Amino acid sequence: MIDGSLAQGLADAGIRWQPANGDWFCLDTSDVEPWLIAPGAVELGLHDGDPVLMFHGASEWAMDAVHAVDAIWLPSEQQARVLLLEHLGAHAVVTLESRAEGVRCRVQQADWLFESSAVQAVDAYASVLLAVLNGERER
Repeated sequence: MIDGSLAQGLADAGIRWQPANGDWFCLDTSDVEPWLIAPGAVELGLHDGDPVLMFHGASEWAMDAVHAVDAIWLPSEQQARVLLLEHLGAHAVVTLESRAEGVRCRVQQADWLFESSAVQAVDAYASVLLAVLNGERER
């Protein structure tokens, strides 16, 4: 699962989430307790036209629902990769290399290069996506 601070960084950088069944989210990145949108547990609803996440069977929660904009999306590896590709030009080259200590994601686009190493691929993709969104270059 993606690191909470990276997920918060993506939200702060302008990534907007359209909640769907099967998505993971949290309500606080200081103590990431992941929740899964799934029938019978946390379901999608609407309140005044805005998406809400409705908690079912979670007696420890004092709330019945939370607005989706108040939740922090925890994208999967596939979702992070798709987001990265959507924010790159058609001629960008993205590689993910497995190493003994984890993975390295590298993006080259024209004269722009960035790479990030992480234990999990989702974190490497998210780090590079943040670099793309923030206009950073190789570090």
